[in-house]
Order: sequence, then structure tokens, then C-alpha cells
Amino acid sequence: MREIDALEFWQAQGSAYFCELSTFGALPETVVLELLQAGRVLALDAGEHLYEVGERSDAFYIVLTGQMKSYMPRSDGGWTLARCHDPGDDMGFVPMIALLARPAFAMAVEDAVVLEITSGHFLDLQQQKPDAFGLMLLNLVRGTARAFINMASTLAEQDYELHHSYQKGH
Repeated sequence: MREIDALEFWQAQGSAYFCELSTFGALPETVVLELLQAGRVLALDAGEHLYEVGERSDAFYIVLTGQMKSYMPRSDGGWTLARCHDPGDDMGFVPMIALLARPAFAMAVEDAVVLEITSGHFLDLQQQKPDAFGLMLLNLVRGTARAFINMASTLAEQDYELHHSYQKGH
């Protein structure tokens, strides 16, 4: 994992690219560029981990390019895919807000670039640009809500399959 220059990355992607990312939806371009420059833009190679289970959650991340996946530990020592993160998705926002240690590890599925936003930078946004903060918070909550709905749908489908299999066997 290496830090890359935020302004160079902004210029290479073009400002319109960032406006299409769900977490930045409806934010002024100037605010998005300020977020990139205040945070850390990190490039990860495929297979590289961004963070590990149990680490302190004092920042969250926005996938800018590539794909990331989060894996949660199981009681049998294995790992379960918890979520796929595409460009525009956040990672680690919920545990940061909940003041919990990271419950999963995040890994780049392919070469990826992410933006790290610390809790301090997020607070600065709230204090200095409350309207932009409100929009970004709404975008983050919307993404979290979609992830929860997807997880609940997956659990409901697994529950149906389990009961269907059980009924066939008896």
C-alpha cells in the first residue's frame, strides 16, 4: 500500500468521475477535492489488505477505483465474505461511528485506490462545511442502509434454503 498524490489522481480521473461516486453525490467538486487533499489517497495491489480485524476504527475509506472485499471471522476459524465494495462505496464507516474495533479485514480484489478520511477530518468537514457534511452523511447512511438491506435479503434467502432443505429431508 502506498500513498499517491491526491491532486495528480484528481486530474488523471477528471472531476466528473468523482461526481458519479455515490458517497460524493451532490457534493461540490471543490469539497471533493478538499477531501482528497485532506485525507490520504492510497493505492493497493490486488490481494493487499487495507486493515485487519481488531484494529482501531479511527478512519473510514471510500473506494475510488477497483474493488475491495470485507471478510468477517467465523467461530470455526474461517472467513465469510461480508461485503463487496465498488467505486463510491464506503468501508469502515459503521465501526468508526459506533466506536468499535474493526470487525473485518478489507482486501483489494484487484488493484484499487481508496481515500482515507479520519474521524478528525470528518469532524473538520462538519465544522467548516456543515451543508457538505450533511450531504455526505446522507450519502453514507444511504449506502449503509443498502448494505443492511442486501444482508437481510441474503439471510432471508439462506433461511428459506435451510428450511426448504430440512422439509425435503423429513
